[in-house]
This record gives sequence, structure tokens and C-alpha cells, in this order.
Amino acid sequence: MAARLYLRSGLDPDAPDTVFAVLVVDPDGTPAERAVAGLGAHCYEGDGALHLVRTDGWAEQSLDAGLLTVGIAVHPVPLRQAGVDPAGFPDRSAVDPQAVVVLSARTAAEPALSARLAEPTAVFTAGPDVSLDDLLKSGEEWPMVLAPPPART
Repeated sequence: MAARLYLRSGLDPDAPDTVFAVLVVDPDGTPAERAVAGLGAHCYEGDGALHLVRTDGWAEQSLDAGLLTVGIAVHPVPLRQAGVDPAGFPDRSAVDPQAVVVLSARTAAEPALSARLAEPTAVFTAGPDVSLDDLLKSGEEWPMVLAPPPART
């Protein structure tokens, strides 16, 4: 099973109508999922979430013909620190060719939802038998929040 990508509102109590891309990766899944799950140990905690520093990695979102694609791009040094060999991932970020795209996922995106899509992407780590609804209800699992790509200079 591959990473699961969803569009969900109601995740931010201050902006309940805002829609977020939510990715669920299996820590025992594909090499791409394991790589993303391993990044959680290199995040800082804040506001009930884990945040990856934008200079280390980010989420690239694109909408095309009713499909949302989210790509997780990470620089080689943080990947190596997470025990992941960047050489196993040949795709590069369109924003920064030095960054490796370790995972890409797609989901259908209705126009009404995609119009309210926030830039950050939330990533949860759970096995394939755990639903997103169960993750959100439990409140025990903090999401890893990946910001959009840094601005080009």
C-alpha cells in the first residue's frame, strides 16, 4: 500500500473551513514512506505539531485537472541524518534541484475544496489498518507539518 493523501477541513480550530492536504505514511511501508516517517525525529515541537525546518524539507503542492499532487522534497543532509540514502531517490525538486523528492502522492480535489486549500501539508505516521478519522479522533498522534517550498532567490 502506498501513502494515503486526503483533503480535510476542521483541522485548525481558528480556521475550521480551511482545507489541508493530509498525508498518512506507513513507518513500515515503502522506502519513500519510511523516509518521510523518519523525518519526524528531526522536527521541532510547537502548537501540537512537529515542524520540519523549511531549509531541510517542504511539501510541494500542485493542482491540475481536478487532481492534487503533493511531493515531499528534502535536502540530502537531513535525509542522511534520518538514516536514509538520498541516492535511492532520483527525482529532484523543481524549486531546488539539490533537494530530493522522496515521496509523491495524488488525490482527487474538488474545486470547492481546492479553493480553500492551505499551503502547509500535515503528515501522520500510521499503519495501513489505521484510518485518518481514527488518527484525528485519538488526538494522540501529532502531525508533522511541512511548509510550502522556500521562495526562490
